[in-house]
Amino acid sequence: MQVRNSVTLIGNVGQIPTVKTLNGGTRVIEFSLATNDSYRNKAGERITRTEWHTIKAFGKVVDTLERYVTKGKQLAVTGAIRYNRWTDKHDQTRISTEIILDDFTFLGSRDNSDYPNHEDDKESSEMMAAEPTPKKTTKRRGKKNSAMTPAEDLPF
Repeated sequence: MQVRNSVTLIGNVGQIPTVKTLNGGTRVIEFSLATNDSYRNKAGERITRTEWHTIKAFGKVVDTLERYVTKGKQLAVTGAIRYNRWTDKHDQTRISTEIILDDFTFLGSRDNSDYPNHEDDKESSEMMAAEPTPKKTTKRRGKKNSAMTPAEDLPF
């Protein structure tokens, strides 16, 4: 049985992402993601609790996230949980938790012009508006100079 460190979160970006370049030249992006959890207490009141998660990503995905992710955007992220332990200036042991991003999906409406779309790209919009080309049928090999019947001409 394979043991795996994996987490999937759906939430809203809480801050504008910050991008840094590490000593080796690798770029890293960091942002917070807010998720909500609702439950009813003993009195029957609905309680909503917000959890804040630190999300980090490395490599090529940084360019896309830097360009399109802003505060309030809804994302689904998949990644691995990493715990960091250190001692602060008061000799207190501190632990932080972060999600190292493996994959993400933009959620929410596409009406927002901040998300990538191809409406501004003339070629893409023409391709989207064009109807598909009908599938061409070919004559069967082995039968020379024989006409196909309509049943034989079906594309499936």
